[in-house]
Amino acid sequence: MNRMLLLLTALSSLLFAQREPALGGRAMERLESLKKVRMIEALALDEETGVKLVNRYTRHRESMKNLEKERSAVVDDVAKLAERNASDAEYQKAFARLADAERNAVAERAAFIAGLKDLLTQKQVAAYIVFERDFVRDIRDIMRENQRPRLRRE
Repeated sequence: MNRMLLLLTALSSLLFAQREPALGGRAMERLESLKKVRMIEALALDEETGVKLVNRYTRHRESMKNLEKERSAVVDDVAKLAERNASDAEYQKAFARLADAERNAVAERAAFIAGLKDLLTQKQVAAYIVFERDFVRDIRDIMRENQRPRLRRE
């Protein structure tokens, strides 16, 4: 259980470490659709279970997007504080809000993973966690490969 919590914390910090996607709205939607299809394939789910998982995943992604917006707003506030040389007390309040936002994201991620246990087997939950990591890594690698030719031309 401690390993699972540590893994969840590490995964959520990776999510927050990523910037806003460079892709536009339509491209991002297509990427999310691809991810859902590949997720169902990777977990070898039947149609009914696949639909249930996609619905849960979609709700989870919306929650995570909202939490990231909240976190981003707090970081914007921290930047404003730095611009106007705020007091230590103001910084401490902002840092506390930032820590709350981080904890909320970790809690959301943990609740999502825990909620999968009534839908998927333990092995499938593990496969989902690995799939998430590998999918992000694969997309990042593809984007880097696509950027290299452009960087050489410049």
